[in-house]
Amino acid sequence: MSIRIAEIIYKGFWIALDWIYPPVCAGCGEPGYRLCDRCREQIEFIRGNICQICGQPLAKTSGICHDCEISPPPYDALRSIAKYEGVIRECIHSLKYENNQSLGEYFSRELMTCIQAEDWSLDVVIPVPLSPFRIKERGYNQSALLAKPLAMGLSLRYQPHGLRRIRNTQSQVELTAVERRRNVAGAFQAAPEIVQGKNILLVDDVTTTGATLYECSRALKVGGANGIYCITITRPFHDVAVY
Repeated sequence: MSIRIAEIIYKGFWIALDWIYPPVCAGCGEPGYRLCDRCREQIEFIRGNICQICGQPLAKTSGICHDCEISPPPYDALRSIAKYEGVIRECIHSLKYENNQSLGEYFSRELMTCIQAEDWSLDVVIPVPLSPFRIKERGYNQSALLAKPLAMGLSLRYQPHGLRRIRNTQSQVELTAVERRRNVAGAFQAAPEIVQGKNILLVDDVTTTGATLYECSRALKVGGANGIYCITITRPFHDVAVY
């Protein structure tokens, strides 16, 4: 089956499902919407100057932040579409913990718009993997719910087995930045037969300190990946860098 036909079938599935089981807005609960217009207007989309590598907001017109200059990450670029607060926080919680899988397809369209604005050469799409324990507990991988329709929309190969989590890790939610890095260090392994020589689009729902994407990218580099480009729905804003 071609990627284009698969995309049409996938979109048709969600249109039919929304018709049979009308959704409710993830932000306010209004029936008939996955995310109503009023809630969408409250989302603070990322605009303006950002580091061309990590995507952190910058005060200067363009360039690379101090951290990326001193210690470049293993990925080529990271982009997020919105600030992690308010409505978008509610959406992420609903996607992750309330089995609102339709939000994956909804936000994949936003991610696709962001990617198409970048000059990235891509071959395959890989979601950040969960551990088997977490998959069993949750029943699905929220990153895969974003990555699969995104791959179809971009006419790219979806490769969920290109990267795997080789050990269970503690939830990152309550950990400090240092603890997060230690928690996921060495937790991922790439499949060289899938990633070698390829330009990878790595997909996750949210990046906070960047520890998970850093370790995933490092594993992909060890597996022989050529370029690695990361995309997430959201990220928290820290103070704008003034250098």
